Amino acid sequence: MRKSFVKLLAGGLVLGGLSVPALAQSTANTNATATTKIITPISIVKVTDLAFGSVVKPATTGTNTILIDATTGARTMTGTGTASIVTASASGRATFTVTGEGAQTFTISTPPTVSMTSGANSIVVTLTTSASPATLSGAIGSTGTSTIGVGGSFPLPNTQASGSYTATFATTVTYN
Repeated sequence: MRKSFVKLLAGGLVLGGLSVPALAQSTANTNATATTKIITPISIVKVTDLAFGSVVKPATTGTNTILIDATTGARTMTGTGTASIVTASASGRATFTVTGEGAQTFTISTPPTVSMTSGANSIVVTLTTSASPATLSGAIGSTGTSTIGVGGSFPLPNTQASGSYTATFATTVTYN
């Protein structure tokens, strides 16, 4: 009987050992990928300045708005005053050449307004940019370029002091 008991005990230990749960895994791993894209620095060069040309202020009450289109550079005038544009005077949008990595998009930023001054007198110009974001020509791996424009508008009342008005403003381009 003792022999049977030992066999039974040994059999129970073998069967019990088979039903012991497996121990949990103590480590695990996986792989990740590191990537980067190296591109040419972006740069901007001014080609022309924003020029409203010569404008004759209204002789009587009323206000006109003088506008230079940021995309086309066309000069127009609207409003209720009697102002007139001197057609022989040079006018046009500010233009810039942007250079950088081909096929990359970028944004254009300028201050929303700039104050042109002549002595103690000032005119507030609202600035506008051509399409933003814009895309550089070419493909990745080559140099791309783009021409951008900045235009603007200002109100011209009959009370505006005569003079030559000027201001400087920053134009910034940034990769998206």
